[in-house]
Amino acid sequence: MGAFALVAAGVLVVSTPARQEQGPSVSDRIDLAESIGRFVQDQPQDSGYQAPTQHERGVVADGVRAVLGGHPAEAPDLLSPVGYSLRQVVDTGTGRPLYELSDTSGSRRGWGRVLVDTDPAARTGIEVPHPKADLDSELLGVGLFRKVPGSVLVVAGAHRRAAPNRRADMAHATDSVFEAVHEVLAAQGVPVVQLHGYANDSAPDNDMVVSSGPTLHGPLADRVANALEAAGYAVCRPWVTRCPGLEATTNAQAQWSAAHGDEFVHVEVARENRDSPQDRDRVVAALAQELNGR
Repeated sequence: MGAFALVAAGVLVVSTPARQEQGPSVSDRIDLAESIGRFVQDQPQDSGYQAPTQHERGVVADGVRAVLGGHPAEAPDLLSPVGYSLRQVVDTGTGRPLYELSDTSGSRRGWGRVLVDTDPAARTGIEVPHPKADLDSELLGVGLFRKVPGSVLVVAGAHRRAAPNRRADMAHATDSVFEAVHEVLAAQGVPVVQLHGYANDSAPDNDMVVSSGPTLHGPLADRVANALEAAGYAVCRPWVTRCPGLEATTNAQAQWSAAHGDEFVHVEVARENRDSPQDRDRVVAALAQELNGR
């Protein structure tokens, strides 16, 4: 497929075609890393999530679909009935203009945010389903987005434990805005990279775990694992050596992608490799080299 994605409950960055309708005028310059950092920091650990209705999920998905289809001018009217808005911003870290789809309802619902990179390059999806819970995974997502023009960044809007019965765990909820956006990306042929983090002792002999989800293994997972290994990391490939609990076999987005034949890769990064800015940069550089070269 011609694109790549990574998903979580909250922020989404999406590229759009070269010729598109005029959207909102640029109103703000933001440092995307700082903006997402504040967005994540403000998320409570044990509250702040309200499950959307099927209608609400569909409306946000329609707004994202309009932007992806090159019709951003249609998105505000589509989104406003469910309390979402669209604005255009410039990321000061790259100088690139983005569309931002965000929850402006005034309620803490935890549905996430969408940023749309207007670069006409091939699209890549980057998902961050567990910000704050998987510490600094959102920084990996922002870093990768910045290095892969035309990418889609989805950051979850709530801590994974913000609601009972895993309702706020975007990697396992099938009735979320996060899942609805993932399905839009998959329908557009966008490959997805989903970023996670784990405690060092969960896989002490490895720095990363790379999987395709239920199938464990696929061409994209192979290439990503090879790229990370070439960067000097010890990578667990579950189709070779099992890494229980980190293989994404029950991941909702991985299951959807496997059932529909879409490209998906799940990347788990050890805590010690997320702690260091230098390590995060190495991880991002290795992933970006593979994604930009596909």
